Parts: sequence; C-alpha cells; structure tokens
Amino acid sequence: MFQHAVGLSVEAEIISRGTWTAGYALVAESYGRGRILLGGDAVHLFTPAGGLGYNTAVDDAVNLGWKLAAALKGVAAPAILETYEHERRPIAVRNTGFARQFAESIGLYKPQPCLEDDTAEGQAIRKEAGAYLASHGKAEFNIPGTTFGARYDGSPVIFSEQTVQVEDLPNAYAPTAAPGGRAPHFWIDSSTSLYDLFGFEWTLLRLGKTPPSVDHFILAAAQLGMELTIVNCTLPEVQQLYEAPLALIRPDQIVAWRGSNDADARRVIETVLGHQMPRLEKIAS
Repeated sequence: MFQHAVGLSVEAEIISRGTWTAGYALVAESYGRGRILLGGDAVHLFTPAGGLGYNTAVDDAVNLGWKLAAALKGVAAPAILETYEHERRPIAVRNTGFARQFAESIGLYKPQPCLEDDTAEGQAIRKEAGAYLASHGKAEFNIPGTTFGARYDGSPVIFSEQTVQVEDLPNAYAPTAAPGGRAPHFWIDSSTSLYDLFGFEWTLLRLGKTPPSVDHFILAAAQLGMELTIVNCTLPEVQQLYEAPLALIRPDQIVAWRGSNDADARRVIETVLGHQMPRLEKIAS
C-alpha cells in the first residue's frame, strides 16, 4: 500500500501502523490539576479537518502563556490560572464539534453507482458530485468564524456584556468589540495595522478626537505592576468599530473591558488580573 501510494519503488521501514478512525471529537474532562497544566492534543483529539487541531492547540498555549507569566511575575493572582480551563475547554468542545461535522460531510457521502459511467447520466452525476465536494471544501477550509470568532463570555476575568449576542457560525465572522472576543482589526494606513500598535502585554485604546482621560488606569496599572501600553487613535471608523472610547485589550488580543471613562479603573484592572475572582465550578460538556 505504501509503494502504491508513493508511486515509486523506494526503500522504507514500516515502524508502526494503526487504524485511523474518522470522527474523533474527544475533549478531556480536566485541563490540569495543581501545578500540572495541559494543552494541545493532551486535552483534545480532532478529526483532521480544517486545521482545527493545530489552531486550537496554539490558542491554548497563547491563553495559558500570558496568564502563567503574569502569575509567576506576581502581577496576576495565582487563581487566574483557573480561568485557563474555564475559557478554553468550551472552545475545544466547540471546535471538535465543527471538525466532526466536516468529517461527516465527506465521510458519509455516498457516490451513486453509475458515477464513472461514460454516459450522459454519469456525466450529470459527476457534475453533481463535483459541486457537492467543492461546497464541502469551501465549508471546511473557509472558516473565519471558527478561527477568529471564539469567545470567552462569562469568564470571571472578562467584563462580559450579557446584552450582546454574537451568532457563532463557522463560515462567517463579524468583528465585534464586545468583551470576551478578539479585538477587531483595522488598517490605519496601507502598511500599519491597529494590531501593530498594541503593546506586548496589555493595551488600552483611547479612541476618537476627544477621548476621556486614562490617568486612573495608568495609576492603577503602575500600582499593580501591569505593563500597560496606551494607544491613541483619532480615526472615527475605529471608535465606531469598538463602540466605545476606551477598550482594554489582553496580551492574547482579547477585549477584556470597554467603557466611556476611567472612574472604575482600579476595579477593572484587579478583576482582569484575577484579584477579585469567585470560585470556579467545572463546566459541563
């Protein structure tokens, strides 16, 4: 089978072989315990569809990485590490579900018996099959909603806005600055992205021509050891995109809070750093 697949006679040593089962959609019950934290394939197994296994693993590492660094540096409360599983496990359940749908789309497809017949009927059936497979390919790999639309609504370190309902569709992505999701992107000019202006750690956007003061944020960040980059942007399109003059962006480019003034800056920063966290319950599958 190997020689046939390669198409040439090449020397090869078969080290191992096994049965591959399509439709894997497995997520671990826990992402860790105590000082042991898990990510990637250790906590979720995918049918390889749409590249979701790799994408989900990278996002695990990004989410855990900044929290672990902040806790080790004493900037965030150690309890912030509990939000890793709280935020990421539902995304793994979501993404494995999407991947399984894609696997079933192709795996359960049954070609008609006369597909290869050199007849008008065979030609019509091939055209129909081609249209189906092309549609499947587009649905599997054109998935901006799955890739960019993951949200952490309900996280204790996010100021979620319960009034905002974001439809979760694999093949469509609508940017929103509602806290809990990816910060909307915008091209400042032909070579400068808004993301290029973000700091390596935390970023506070001041938007509009007359943005509010952020002195209380600067003071609270300094007192708590948060590295905070202030980005001023006067473009009205960006303020319209974010729907607020102020937006606090996490190191993983997730919007943690947005608002109209800095009056509650100390509580905001303490919350996003896990200093005011309730006890978290395990999330059911």
